[in-house]
Amino acid sequence: MRDRALHVARITNGEVDVIESYDKGYGFVDVAVELWRLANRPDRSAAVEAVMTSAFELEPPRLDKPRVECLREALSGLEDALVGTLTDAEHLLSLERVKELRGKSENLDLGEWRSDESARHAVEEALIYVDHLRSIIEEALAADACIVWD
Repeated sequence: MRDRALHVARITNGEVDVIESYDKGYGFVDVAVELWRLANRPDRSAAVEAVMTSAFELEPPRLDKPRVECLREALSGLEDALVGTLTDAEHLLSLERVKELRGKSENLDLGEWRSDESARHAVEEALIYVDHLRSIIEEALAADACIVWD
């Protein structure tokens, strides 16, 4: 997970006025993209990536309100998509999936230091980051602000 900050900010005449900063916020996007891929939904992972890439169409690069709304939409349904394709109904990995994904996942905490049983919770834990991203999105929309990053 990348440690780039995301900021909720207003931009006026090219000046960025930061409302709130989230130190590892950009990494939350990486988690969502990987979860969509693992849920066998490359269309949805591509949608998240496309929204983020579209930020560079603006100066300074940012997610303005329409793009923030697109990101919110691109995240919708993620939890449901994971059930049956990656996890059980509680968002736990099977022991077989833990072994399959260990060493391959970039954003799930499946380190060898964790027991297999403990690692079953990796997706459940990763969804916390997606929830944080959703909170950032809702904060930006409520403040009529943009999302910018370092």
